[in-house]
Amino acid sequence: MKKSWCVWFLTLLIFINGCSMNSNPQTGEPQTTKKTDMVQTKEKPIFFPEKEYPERAQFFQTAFVKTKIESCTLDRKGMETRKKKALQGTPPKKGFDRVQWPMAICKEGGKGAYVKYITSSKNLAAEEWIQNELKKYPDGTSLFLSIGKPPKLKEINRTIENENRMEEEKTEK
Repeated sequence: MKKSWCVWFLTLLIFINGCSMNSNPQTGEPQTTKKTDMVQTKEKPIFFPEKEYPERAQFFQTAFVKTKIESCTLDRKGMETRKKKALQGTPPKKGFDRVQWPMAICKEGGKGAYVKYITSSKNLAAEEWIQNELKKYPDGTSLFLSIGKPPKLKEINRTIENENRMEEEKTEK
């Protein structure tokens, strides 16, 4: 159990370098650090593969900046209503998909979402990847979308083994 927790913790640290692991004692909310302005989160990380789907990855990166939102909460029930609201004023174009962030499948989606046209042929595989990833999680799950690949487990295990060896050496002395 301890090793499993360590693997998870190291994975989080690798991706959120400089993250404050403290929370505000009064509110319980995560605190930011001055160095990186990143926070500890309870969201499930989704690592979107930018090399496989560069156009959609670029869309997400731009959308995160414009909306200041990088996470969302799954809520399939209101998806169609949110989709209609998000796409109002963005008419369909032949050969293009209208993509949005936050996505309509998330309760944060809908009116005010960042919407952009992406070539349908380039977006199809990315959309399938997203749908396959999201079906793993029930409604109410809070997700954090990260662009790029997660760290390799071998590298994390090597780090843990080195730390364990160093700790053993200390106790032997």
